[in-house]
Amino acid sequence: MTDDMEDWLIEVGDYVIQKKANVGLDGLSTIEVAIYAMWVVDYSVRNSGTLFPMTELYPEALEKLAAFAADNHLEALNALASAECDDEAYGDVFYQWFELATLELKHLHSR
Repeated sequence: MTDDMEDWLIEVGDYVIQKKANVGLDGLSTIEVAIYAMWVVDYSVRNSGTLFPMTELYPEALEKLAAFAADNHLEALNALASAECDDEAYGDVFYQWFELATLELKHLHSR
């Protein structure tokens, strides 16, 4: 199922990125901001193995995800966003929680 969640995040993330380009971050809904933040974290970890690209793309990504998770009582997303570990260890946390956290986002997005 992980591939399904990766595909979903890439597909919906592409739509959100295009919308962000047109209306700016402030023009996105809260779920769209969370999806964008998740896309940035996913992109960073999968392409560099670290969160470094996130610091250039959207430094607040984890903070926004954690707040969204808390507001919506999303346990997996909160675990992914709130992990306190170094950059190298974060990859393990990310892959542990990615599928469930993305599924939580997908569920809220489909409402």
